[in-house]
Amino acid sequence: ETKLSRVPLKYIDGQSRGDLLSRVTNDIDNIGTTLQQGLSQLLSSVLAVVGTLIVMFVLSPILAVVSLIIVPLSMVMMATIGKRSQVHFAAQWKETGRVNGHVEEMHTGHAIVQAYNHSDAAVAQFDEYNEALYEASFKAQFLSSVMMPMMNVLANLNYVVIAIMGGIKVASGTLSLGQVHAFIQYSRQFTMPLG
Repeated sequence: ETKLSRVPLKYIDGQSRGDLLSRVTNDIDNIGTTLQQGLSQLLSSVLAVVGTLIVMFVLSPILAVVSLIIVPLSMVMMATIGKRSQVHFAAQWKETGRVNGHVEEMHTGHAIVQAYNHSDAAVAQFDEYNEALYEASFKAQFLSSVMMPMMNVLANLNYVVIAIMGGIKVASGTLSLGQVHAFIQYSRQFTMPLG
């Protein structure tokens, strides 16, 4: 017995065929994209963070610890924004399913729509679904597009703190200017995969 066989027939009968097809197609496409891009990006990012962090600790353990402060801050920020955008992304896919379902039903039942003079109502229904899709998509894309600038702000704050503390270490003679410069470059490489 598969999980699909446990889906109540009432649910399938209660959904439009276009909506079901749209959801399955979009979900499979999203899973494929995640597996294709997300996993390879995750692996390379983890390796970059670990490698860079090792080099940073070799150069200056104190500055490396300062650089690590950005990690919990970015996690809190990502969780906050992610939680809010997730609601809108779910709404976006729901509305995409409704639009696609409506279009598929009106297209396959075009003769019946024409026979019962339902064209204007079908267009009005499409406009309503399309407007809901627009609003959900706009909110989801806006919130997800805020993530990168916020990560850049945190990375720049990290850069400033490291530059100031590195300058103090250069002035006291515990680090050379070249080591601080290298450390700043590594800290940039450290924060890039986090974004």
